[in-house]
Amino acid sequence: MGEEIKLSVRDLVEFVLRSGDLDERAMGVSEEAMLEGARMHRKLQREAGPDYTAEVPLAIYYPILLPGESGSEDAAEEGAAEQAAVLLEGRADGIFYGCDPERPIFGDAWTIDEIKTTYRKISGITEPTPVHLAQAKCYAYVYSVQNNLDVVRVRMTYCSLATGQIRRFTKEYTAEEISAWFDALMKEYARWAGLQIRWRRVRDASLRELEFPFHYRPGQRDLAVHVYHTICHGKKLFLEAPTGTGKTISAIFPSLKAMGEGKADRLFYFTAKTVTGQVATETFSILREQGLRLKSVQLTAKDKICIVPKGEPRRCTPEACPRAKGHYDRVNDALFDLLTHEENVSREVLKDYGERYQVCPFELGLDVSLFADAMIGDYNYLFDPHVKLRRFFAEGKGKDRYLFLVDEAHNLVDRGRDMYSASLSREEVRIFRSAIREIYPELWKKLGRLLTAFKPYKEAFEGESTPPIGTQFLEVMGGRERVLLAEEIEAAADTAYKVLEEMQTILGDQRKGIDTADRDAAAQVQENFLTAFFNLSHFLMIYEEMDGGYQIYIDKSGREDFTIRLFCVDPSGKLAECLRQGEASVLFSATLLPIRYYKRLLGGTEEDYEVYARSSFEPEKLGLFIAGDVTSRYRMRGTEQYERIAACIHSTVSQRHGNYMVFFPSYMFLDKVLERYGEMYPEDGETAFAVQSPMMTEEERQAFLARFEEAADDRSLIGFCVLGGIFSEGIDLKEDRLIGALVVGTGFPQVCAEREILKQYFDKDGENGFDYAYRFPGMNKVLQAAGRVIRTGEDVGVVVLMDDRFRTGSYQRLFPAEWRGGRLTDSLGIGDKVSRFWDEWL
Repeated sequence: MGEEIKLSVRDLVEFVLRSGDLDERAMGVSEEAMLEGARMHRKLQREAGPDYTAEVPLAIYYPILLPGESGSEDAAEEGAAEQAAVLLEGRADGIFYGCDPERPIFGDAWTIDEIKTTYRKISGITEPTPVHLAQAKCYAYVYSVQNNLDVVRVRMTYCSLATGQIRRFTKEYTAEEISAWFDALMKEYARWAGLQIRWRRVRDASLRELEFPFHYRPGQRDLAVHVYHTICHGKKLFLEAPTGTGKTISAIFPSLKAMGEGKADRLFYFTAKTVTGQVATETFSILREQGLRLKSVQLTAKDKICIVPKGEPRRCTPEACPRAKGHYDRVNDALFDLLTHEENVSREVLKDYGERYQVCPFELGLDVSLFADAMIGDYNYLFDPHVKLRRFFAEGKGKDRYLFLVDEAHNLVDRGRDMYSASLSREEVRIFRSAIREIYPELWKKLGRLLTAFKPYKEAFEGESTPPIGTQFLEVMGGRERVLLAEEIEAAADTAYKVLEEMQTILGDQRKGIDTADRDAAAQVQENFLTAFFNLSHFLMIYEEMDGGYQIYIDKSGREDFTIRLFCVDPSGKLAECLRQGEASVLFSATLLPIRYYKRLLGGTEEDYEVYARSSFEPEKLGLFIAGDVTSRYRMRGTEQYERIAACIHSTVSQRHGNYMVFFPSYMFLDKVLERYGEMYPEDGETAFAVQSPMMTEEERQAFLARFEEAADDRSLIGFCVLGGIFSEGIDLKEDRLIGALVVGTGFPQVCAEREILKQYFDKDGENGFDYAYRFPGMNKVLQAAGRVIRTGEDVGVVVLMDDRFRTGSYQRLFPAEWRGGRLTDSLGIGDKVSRFWDEWL
C-alpha cells in the first residue's frame, strides 16, 4: 500500500475544514474549563444508560492516491500515480443502538454520539458547528465500514457548563452518503499527504549522506558521540560545554543523523533568547551547504511579528486586526505555497507569505511547524502551560518521536519558576470590577464577592484574624509577606472559579461585540476583559496543579492591596513532565556548574547523563585575576569602595587599548562607581564610555553593541553594564571586539521574599539552601559575563573578578577547569600583573 501517515480524526477535520475568522475570544478556554468539560462528558456518559458505550476507540487504514508533485489532483496525468495509507485514529464519545428518544421518527439504528461542552448560551446554538459535525461523521464512517452498516446516525450533544442545559442535533446517513462525504474529505487531504511523504524521502536521503562540515575540534567528536548515545538510549543529557567547543553543531548534527536513521521524527531546538535561536538557524544553513534538505521554522513571539502597529490594541479579533477576518479561508493556500517553495522558514519568510495571502504570520508559523522537520523557538513552546504547542504537546498527542535540544539551559530554572507561578491581586480585581459595572452587572457582583474573599488576609496583617491566617511571617522587606497553607486560600479560589465561569459564559457569546456607540471605549473594555480573563485563568490553573514544590504566601503593598502568590519553588517535576514528551533531551550551556544543581532542578534523574566538555581553547590565553581587596557587600558600600573599584578598573584597562565591559550588581551600584570613575579618570581622546540603562529599546541595544563592533589599538571603550542583564550573556563579540570583562561582585540575587522561601525550602530538603537561593544563581551570572571575552581559538583576553569572596574555597570550587590558574591580586597591584600578561601575547 506504500508509505503510511498517522493522523487523528480531530487533527484532520480541524485542519482541512477550518474556515472563517481568527478570533482569540473563541480560543479563550481555560484549563479549568477543559477539566470541567471532561467531568461533564463523564456525567452525560454515565446518565446515558447501560446500552451506551463510552469512549470507543476507532481506527482505520484508508488508502489514498497521492497527487502529482505540483499538488494536481490528477496524479495519473503526471505519471505520478502512487498509493499511500493514512492510519486515522480517534475516540468516539459514545455509541449506542436504538431509537433516539428526541427523534423517534428515525427508528432503531447505530448512533455515534459526539459531546461538546460550552459556556455559550444553549439557546444560541441553532445548528452544529461544521467542524464538530465533521468529527462525528468521521467516526460514523469508520464504524459503519467496520460493521457493514447500511445506515448510521450522528448525534451532536451540546451541554452548557454554566447551566447544565443540553441541546441535541441528530442526522441519519446511508452508507453511500457517509462514504461519499468521507472520500471527498480524504481527497482534499491527499495533497497534504503527498507533500509530506515525498518530502520525507528527500529529507531522509540527505540525512543519510550528511557529513560533519568542519574538522573536529579537540573533544568535539566525543561531545557529538555523547549526544548520539543519549538519543539511542532515550535519556536526558546535561552538558556543560564552554564557549568554543562548538556545542550547537555538536548537538544538532548527531540529532539529525539519528533522525535519518529513523530514531526520531522531529527536532525541537528551544532557546531563552532570539539571538541564540539565530545561532541554530545559522547552523542549519551551514549544513544545507553540505547537502542537507530540511524544513526548519524559527517561531517568533507574537508581539515581534504582529502586523498591528505598536500602540494599538494587539488582539486577534476581526475588529482589531484586518487579517483576522477570513484568516482560515486563506491560510491553507498560503501554507501549501510556502511549503512547496521554502525550506528555511524565517521571520521574514512568514511576513512575506502573510502579506501575500493576507493572513496572520504568527499563526502561519504555527501551521508550518506541523510540517517542519526542525522547529526553533522559545522555551515557552514546550514548557509554558499556556503557550506550549498543543498541536504537539497537548494531552493525547506525542505519537511522533521528538528530540529536544535545550540551549542556555541554565536560564530554564528561573524561567520555569516564572511559568509555573501565579498571582492574584486584590487591587487589579477592584480596578477591573469598576470598569465593567454597567456592561456586565452579573460579573460585577461576582467580582465583589471575590474582593470580600480578600478580607481575612487584610485582617491577618491587622491582627484581627480569628483564627489567624498566615501566622508565619517572612522576615524580609519589612514583614510584608505571610506564608499561607493551601487550605487558607480555598475560599478565595472557590469564589474565583465562579468569576471565571461567568467570564467564560461572556466569552462564549461575545463575538457580536459590546453594545455601545463608543468603539474606543468598547475596545478598551475588551482589552481589559481578556487580560483579566487570562490572568485569572492562569492563577486557577496553577492552583489546580500545585504539588509539593510550591509555597503560598500573601504580599501586602499599600494599605488595601494584597496579592496571593502561588510560588513554584521547585520546578523540576513540571519540567521533567514536559521533557518526557520527547524521545530524548539534551540540555546544554556554557555555564551549567555545578551540574548536580542544574540536573536536580531541571528534572534529571540518576539514570540521566551528565558531561563536562573540556574547552578547546588554550587556557593560557585567558588572564584571570582576582582583586581581593574590594567587595560588593551591601554593608561595606561607600565612597572608599567605589573609588577602589574605579582604580582597579582603570589599572586594568590602561594596560592595553581596546574594548572592555564592566559588570555591576545593580544600576545603583553602576551609577555610584561611574560617577567616581568619571571624576577620577574622565573621558578623553583615548577613552570613551558606553553605559547600559534600564528599559533600553531594541534600537538602543543595537546602538550600544554597534560601538563594540570595531576594535581599535589607539583608544579604549569601556562598557558599564549590569550583571545578569542583556549584555552579560548571549552577545558574541569575537576576536579584539572585546578583550576584557571585569565583574564586580558575586552576582547575588537581591534578597527578597521568594529568595528566602527558596533558601528555607532547600534547607528543609537536605540541601544547602543558601547555595540554591543565592550562591549558585549568582555564580552563573559571573560565569556568563566572563564568557563574553574568549569566543574563538584566536581570542586573547582578561577577566577580573572584583570581590574578596572569590578568594574563598566555596567560590573557587565553582570555577570551571580553565580558571584554575587564576591569579590573586589587589586594586593596587593588578596593573602590573595585567601588563605582564599582555606582554606575553603581544
